[in-house]
Amino acid sequence: MTGILDKFNVEHGVLGARVHARSQILTAYCTDPSEIDGAIQMLKEDLDACAREMKRLIEVNNRGALFEGWERGLTADES
Repeated sequence: MTGILDKFNVEHGVLGARVHARSQILTAYCTDPSEIDGAIQMLKEDLDACAREMKRLIEVNNRGALFEGWERGLTADES
């Protein structure tokens, strides 16, 4: 899953979910305080979307196998 701005990426695996920045540059050059507020607000909204996706992926993992016949993933205690 990529965030709405395509600035962040959510990864999910056996160790859990994580978010990482796709770019080192997260905003354009800002010359006005309102530009700064808008750019940072969009990043906050993007990170909130990533957080929702991470929580969804963790919930899917905790529910067990998605398809009948597949084994449930191991938890940290079982590995």
